Amino acid sequence: MVEDNLRVELTAAAVEIRQLSEQVIQRFVFAESCTSGLAASLIGSQPGISEYFCGSHVSYRNDSKHRWLQVAQEDLDSAGAVSPVVALQMAQGALDQTPEAKFAVSITGHLGPEAPEGLDGVIYLGVAVRLDDDLAACYHRVEIPPASRATRQQIATLTMLRVVQRTLQLIIAVEQVCNRNQHYSVIGASQVENVLSGSFNPLHVGHLEMAEFASQTLEAHVHFELSVENVDKPEMNQSECIKRVLPIYLSHDVVLTRAPTFRQKAKLLGRTCFLVGVDTIGRIAETCYYIDGSDRDAAFQEMSEQKVCFLVFGRTMDASFSTSSEDQPPFIQLQDMELPDSLVQICKGVDENQFRQDVSSRDLR
Repeated sequence: MVEDNLRVELTAAAVEIRQLSEQVIQRFVFAESCTSGLAASLIGSQPGISEYFCGSHVSYRNDSKHRWLQVAQEDLDSAGAVSPVVALQMAQGALDQTPEAKFAVSITGHLGPEAPEGLDGVIYLGVAVRLDDDLAACYHRVEIPPASRATRQQIATLTMLRVVQRTLQLIIAVEQVCNRNQHYSVIGASQVENVLSGSFNPLHVGHLEMAEFASQTLEAHVHFELSVENVDKPEMNQSECIKRVLPIYLSHDVVLTRAPTFRQKAKLLGRTCFLVGVDTIGRIAETCYYIDGSDRDAAFQEMSEQKVCFLVFGRTMDASFSTSSEDQPPFIQLQDMELPDSLVQICKGVDENQFRQDVSSRDLR
């Protein structure tokens, strides 16, 4: 029964990949180790897929990974074939060898029996995407539960196909929003209730822990939201959007928008709880982002009527809302802020004893 269900899911995933490929008209290539070409076989069964699927480098042994995909021998020796660094190099190597491909997906793993300690059922997937003058890459770790080797291989293949689906969805979303064909696009679950908005430049542990805390506290799913427009910065192009979203999209659902202000985000997404730091809530209260004070108050009233709220996390922050730790600013919470009452009414603060993470994207840059 399990194997029958897997076969159905594998076929359905291959069909969806063909349909998504037809939308985006981009080509892709694989590098497979533990799946031993099964992903390529399933994709190749789809009629017309040769227009999009370039092929697969089935590199089962380390020497093949090194010779065919230029995986560094020292990394194979030190980190081992089942590791993030090897998964990334497999994807990058496949993309380098396939100039017509937009992206590559790789997989390497231990499916048993007699896997090394701590690696039984562990697989790593790599993704490399070709950009205007560069490439961006990420990896994803998955643990497959105990099962027969054949079943595990099917699960690993399904996991790989899910990554291909997700990558095609990402490219489609970026094209649609950056080309102004849509105001927003969702990668993952279509229902958006709780949103962590940010520029994610770069994504850091603070973002991830905020999302995890909110998910547990609100007992609800959290989407990461990136706007290609920003009130204080230039508009992002497609390559920059992909760079920002790539570290996020395999582990979390994403909303890509053309909504630089929270007033606009609320109009697009409707009833939503936004996860923000006090630096962001301070900027939301600044009249310089509105026509005047009356317009600002009208924006807060609109959000209140739409049942929008803000879950506000404390930050180390100075008077200009800078969160850089260079001058060791104090830790500020919602109750420490002087904000309009109409904004306070739609805010809920997170106490320092519940959550504190002082990392700053500015410092990391």
